[in-house]
Amino acid sequence: MEESKSTLSFIGIGLGSIAFLLAIVHFWAGPFSSQPSLEQTVAEKAVSIKQATVAVLQGKEAPAPKSPPIDMDQMVSIGTAVLGGLAIILAVIGFAKKEHIRVAGGAVLLGGIAIAFQFAVVALGAIVVAILVAAVLSQIGFE
Repeated sequence: MEESKSTLSFIGIGLGSIAFLLAIVHFWAGPFSSQPSLEQTVAEKAVSIKQATVAVLQGKEAPAPKSPPIDMDQMVSIGTAVLGGLAIILAVIGFAKKEHIRVAGGAVLLGGIAIAFQFAVVALGAIVVAILVAAVLSQIGFE
């Protein structure tokens, strides 16, 4: 039986493994750059929402949000997504070249899990922040 070479898919497994490991390390050991406290973030969001609402009700234009510079945590997240995407792309190319389906499937799985893990963590964080901001806004009131 002739053994097929699954070079692209194995590279995809390597990149997917690195991406998944990077996502796990960033989740457990991060954040790597200094972050404002949760209280400060919630307070800033609540004040920003209140000011924007008052400005719109007065007929003024709401201030445009400022985009913060890219920090180390964002670079890690972008790197994880790129590595996971490359793992998936290499797996698809390997599958198209008739490389072994288990190897290509492993690369897709690792790359997809790395991307999905990041998305799930961000979604969970956004839900928690939204709940906290809503609670603070309900306590502040609009006077």
